[in-house]
Amino acid sequence: MLAAFLLCAWKDGLQTLLDTLFESLAGCPVRAATKSALSQARQKLKASAFVALNQRLLTSLEAFWPEPRWRGLRLVAADGTCLRLPDWPENRAEFGVQAGPDGQPFVMARALGLYSVGAGRMLAATLAGYEAAERALLLELLPALEEADLLVLDRGFPATWLFALLQQRGRHFLARIDGAQWPEVQAFAASGLAEQVVARAVGRDARRHARALGVELLRDEIRFRLVRVELPGGGVEILATSLLDAEAYPAAGFAEVYHERWGIEEAIKLLKHRLNIEQFSGELPESIRQDFHAKILTANLAWALAHSARETLPPEKAARYRPNLAYVLARLRLRLFVWLLERASPDDVLAILELVGKTLELKRPGRSATRPKSRPIPKPRRQYK
Repeated sequence: MLAAFLLCAWKDGLQTLLDTLFESLAGCPVRAATKSALSQARQKLKASAFVALNQRLLTSLEAFWPEPRWRGLRLVAADGTCLRLPDWPENRAEFGVQAGPDGQPFVMARALGLYSVGAGRMLAATLAGYEAAERALLLELLPALEEADLLVLDRGFPATWLFALLQQRGRHFLARIDGAQWPEVQAFAASGLAEQVVARAVGRDARRHARALGVELLRDEIRFRLVRVELPGGGVEILATSLLDAEAYPAAGFAEVYHERWGIEEAIKLLKHRLNIEQFSGELPESIRQDFHAKILTANLAWALAHSARETLPPEKAARYRPNLAYVLARLRLRLFVWLLERASPDDVLAILELVGKTLELKRPGRSATRPKSRPIPKPRRQYK
């Protein structure tokens, strides 16, 4: 019951959420649980339970709907975000303390996820202190990658030690690298070539960095392929990939593959603005991790429901439209609580799928927006005088 509540608990006061969800179960207003009871019960639950449930869900989904592949590879994007946490001493000790421009302290955590862009599934995620580097967090999630995966990274990730480790473990990557100050990349950018295979030595600094993270690099050199992409606005981006076979993986296809990385940006937006992942139902580190992993599982359930509804659409309509995930979550919230605690009625599920199939949004390929140069620091979670 506690797990069911946490999967559906977002955007409201705790007692209001409890009353609303149990009312959906009883069919009338009822006070079935209190905030205090919730606080006591969650002390017996570990966040890892939601991680295990998510893996079980992903295994079940793969059996029914195998993930789409690009030239035999599953596209997996990695990206991170920051979350504002309640300012409690326990959270300060666990996640660290930062200070805003006005000198006021606040607590933030850094999260990183691996996302299957073709299937719309968050494969794995982790939460750590704000000072944790995204590359170090990615290292923690690498066991979730399979041999037939292509890891798609933005330009904040390229590092000699990371590329060497990925090749050492037999994992392929595609990363934007035009921001790197590597001589090989700068020479390629100036050459005007469309693509080129280059080599880079794995030096002492790379080995030292990897060793500090508990990894020993065995390679003396890495080889990767640089690909030039001409952007519609006249700019140029340079991609680095471990896929060296130009015949099996033509350079012309990498621009579209890298663009698919945008799926994880949308996934993070869904978690932060639709599932209100920063509105925690508990105040302390383990409760925060419970909410974090519970909402990732909820998002995966919503994406699965949207996929099911999309499967019912005529092919020509499915090619142009997709289900509205905000609507999916709104319909799923109360029903999911009932489905988890009681046997889900097939008619009830089909009715939800029919409504989702009627609530669609048009796909708009090629849309782009300029990233703002600066963003305001988020306000504290609660306002006090």
